[in-house]
Amino acid sequence: MSDAPLSQLPVDVNEPYIGLKPYTEAERDRFFGRERDAQLLINKLFSHPLTLLYAPSGVGKTSLLRALVIPSLKAEEAQVVYFDKWNTADPCCALASLISQGDAAATGPGQLVEAAQAALTRDDSTLVIMLDQFEEYLQRYAANLGLLPAALGALLRTTLDVRVVLSFREEFLASVDACLRGHVLALFASTYHLEHLDRERAREAIVFPARKYGGSCDEELVDRLLDDLAPGDPEKTTGRLFRGGIELPFLQLICRSLWERGRAAGHCGMRMDDYRALGGRKGIISAYLQTVTRDFGLFQRLDAAQVLKALAPRSGVKIAYPLEALAAQAGTSEPRTQKVLDILRDHRIVRTRDAAGGVSYELQHDAFIEIVRPWAEACFKRRNRLIGGGVACLVLLATALNVAMLNRDRSEAEARRQAAEVTERIDVDARRALEEALALAGGSDDHAVRTTLRQAVATFLQSPALPPHPGGAVTAGFSRDGRWIFSAGEDGEARLIEARSLALQARVPHSGALTAMAASADGSRLASAGRDGVLLVWDRSGRILTRCGHAGGPAWTDVDISRDGKRLVAIRESEDGMTPDLLLTPAGSTCQLTRLSGHFGNVASASFDESGDRVLSFGNNDNTARVWDAGLGTLLATLTHPDEVLSASFSPDGKEIAVAVADGSVYRWTPWGRLLGRPLELPPPLRADLPPALATAARHAPDGRLLAVASSDGGVYLWTLQPGEEKPVDGPVMLPGNRAGAALAVSFSPDGRRILSFGTDDTLRLWEAPFSFQPREFRGHSAAVRNAVFSPDGMRVLSAGADGVVRLWRIPVTDLLTPQGNGLVLSADRRHSFRTATGQLLGGEGDAQPLKLIKAGESVRVAVFSPDGHWLALGMHSGRLRVVSLVEGEAPFEFDDTGSPIAALAFDHQGRRLAAGGTDGHLRFYDVRNPKADPEGLLAHTGPVVSVDVAPDGAYIISTGADGAARVWDWQRQALSTLEGGADRVRDARFSSDGKRILRRNGDRITTFDAEVWARSDAELIDFARSLLSTPPSR
Repeated sequence: MSDAPLSQLPVDVNEPYIGLKPYTEAERDRFFGRERDAQLLINKLFSHPLTLLYAPSGVGKTSLLRALVIPSLKAEEAQVVYFDKWNTADPCCALASLISQGDAAATGPGQLVEAAQAALTRDDSTLVIMLDQFEEYLQRYAANLGLLPAALGALLRTTLDVRVVLSFREEFLASVDACLRGHVLALFASTYHLEHLDRERAREAIVFPARKYGGSCDEELVDRLLDDLAPGDPEKTTGRLFRGGIELPFLQLICRSLWERGRAAGHCGMRMDDYRALGGRKGIISAYLQTVTRDFGLFQRLDAAQVLKALAPRSGVKIAYPLEALAAQAGTSEPRTQKVLDILRDHRIVRTRDAAGGVSYELQHDAFIEIVRPWAEACFKRRNRLIGGGVACLVLLATALNVAMLNRDRSEAEARRQAAEVTERIDVDARRALEEALALAGGSDDHAVRTTLRQAVATFLQSPALPPHPGGAVTAGFSRDGRWIFSAGEDGEARLIEARSLALQARVPHSGALTAMAASADGSRLASAGRDGVLLVWDRSGRILTRCGHAGGPAWTDVDISRDGKRLVAIRESEDGMTPDLLLTPAGSTCQLTRLSGHFGNVASASFDESGDRVLSFGNNDNTARVWDAGLGTLLATLTHPDEVLSASFSPDGKEIAVAVADGSVYRWTPWGRLLGRPLELPPPLRADLPPALATAARHAPDGRLLAVASSDGGVYLWTLQPGEEKPVDGPVMLPGNRAGAALAVSFSPDGRRILSFGTDDTLRLWEAPFSFQPREFRGHSAAVRNAVFSPDGMRVLSAGADGVVRLWRIPVTDLLTPQGNGLVLSADRRHSFRTATGQLLGGEGDAQPLKLIKAGESVRVAVFSPDGHWLALGMHSGRLRVVSLVEGEAPFEFDDTGSPIAALAFDHQGRRLAAGGTDGHLRFYDVRNPKADPEGLLAHTGPVVSVDVAPDGAYIISTGADGAARVWDWQRQALSTLEGGADRVRDARFSSDGKRILRRNGDRITTFDAEVWARSDAELIDFARSLLSTPPSR
């Protein structure tokens, strides 16, 4: 059983070598050099319920599993499930379905157990589940790992005859630990680290396939290949990510090229003369690149050169870029970049990686780096020769440009003045301010202008203000798919806005103030109700589909549209001043109103349930809430209360209704009119002179197990429920941080882990699970908030205020600035610790004695472990840098690059590069695998460096200095930005754990900056700003 495309026929049955593609079961007869690894792995997996297979990138984990391990297990009559498709909406459910060979019936953490039981009932042989490329799951679902960790833990705790293999890249070992440590006992009881091929096994991989197909190999050629592909010589190892072995994919590519050349020459085998004629290792790989790009035109070839050069940094460590960043780095448009990437990906030169933020691109193997850069430079030289004849024209052009620059200098003062005006408008209309800032930055290199652009982009990403509604915003919301934002205001205008770019999609005017607005799940149909007597249903283009009422007629006070956009329920004031009309009509056609009769007095609100089959309405004066059949227009249930109803809502599953009543109680009903237990009572006031609190709103959590109630005393109360049971499990519990005025509304995020409330003041409050701590406060309105909702992904909040402002807030992840590098320093794996005062390394195996790492007269100022636990870097007061290896096979090193004390140290996430900051104001960068002195360094600050940190993806460094500045750099020593905002001196700055934010500390205050804004060069920022403003086509 497998969802991997394991073809039963190889690409060419006459080819002993397959090139860059991974081996499959069909090529097992030509896969040599890994037989011992396969047998050891099989022994381990039969000895333990869980085995972890981890290795460097490009070693061949997938080939080992598909070509050797799976066939061997099948030969031993085990049933094998191979799973590597992590781009599904619910990987746990997809895996359970694959195991059970059908749709997984169970849900929750037990679904893998039930699926395994079904598989073992069908076939009682051992069930082996292989989860390959597990790092893709960790990256894609980093924000929410879902049920899979708990489901794997439940499966591994059973006595079923099941074995699980997790395969992933070695740099994700700590992530796997964090993912499963709370669910799996003895997580590391069975592990297998797959190394690169050594010389002996690489020799087998060269010779044995040729022999199997009746060919031979020159012994001299075999030795030469092993020498050329083995690390050791600096010229041969430039750009190598891992040492100590031979990379199988490139060995296969070279052997396939030699085999094909020999076959074309009429002999069966591989010869040394052919290897020399093809230009050796570099020549063959370069020829492969030439073959791939042979049919490119001149400009597409240059595009490919730009893209590959960007993906092959001089540091020798490949970098993954999202499309827009790669296009900016390469200096090509996104469509042209995408076209090149598609071709390179098809030929396995480039591969995609799925991260939380989307798809990124990187070189397939790190050994490409040393080949790609010279190839790209050769392309550029050919281009330069073509344009060499135009030098005279260029000289004239340069003269003209100098004149233009003089003229531009005269306009810089005007540009700065305009930038200051734009800054004042950023909090009024974020998109318009960004458009104006981008236009200014496109024609000015002035620092103040570029800073205005950074502030505009940061506000656009963090908490942008949408175009305001003069007189007041009435409501705002998201479509269920999250692609669209709608808003309505007292200015009589209803708007539809594209959620990503904030571009206005449609504008529909009414002749009077609007009172309500709603959207279908996909945003294809919208309804707006106004005091002008008109109710409209319209599409994304603003085209009117349905019109009810007439200008000057009774005002419409509320409207809702079913999720499928087919039905509309609305409330209209009566013409005779008596009971308002509660009306149903089909949406998208002629207005056909059906009156829902039953309420007397005011009807406050009406809404559909999730299915769109039922309507819930409530009236303030008649003390009732009523449930209606939306299709027939008939009354299903009347829910009667002793006092005025202030709020009524369905639970997400539609099985329960919560009604907030003015006497301070909350009633729980079934939709068929059965009362569930006694009413929930708010606690009495804390002081006798205070009035009793009123329940103003009540909402269920998505799973129905919590009920949140807003109250007139400013508090939010929480009850724990057992759905369907009459008595609550716990409550009421008052959430900390209540407001001074009344709380008017409360809601849960879609995942139930956050609670949002707003009230009579101008502040939004947000609590995060377990709801025991003070809330976050979002301030930005100058008058009362009238409406606030979560986005469908739960990561943003949209609010509408009486000040006319509609604002989109991004919910930041909680981050802390923890101290680093002094006192007792711990390694990430907690296996080692270092005392800076004594210079002693503690830890290791058993009762190992402390190891003294400093000499007489030396003292350590700062110390830091690499994230992988392989290295410990010490910065001395003398200025000496000492880097100590904590694993066998790695050589320590030290440099005396400065006579000033080293004040700050930071490794990149993979432990391969080290940044050091000194009291001389310089930064120095070191490649840990190939260390070289850096005496010149980079002058980063006019005073001592205070702190250094490296982004989680390793691409950027941030430093702070005694000069009060915080600056972002890349490893090529280019300054990308200086963080602005705040007069206090910066004491520390770090990247957040997800790399999306920069945290800067001024005294006791921590300020958050968006890393997408500040960790970019000016040119990259302009392209990024343009991409934000671009609008995808409507669907």
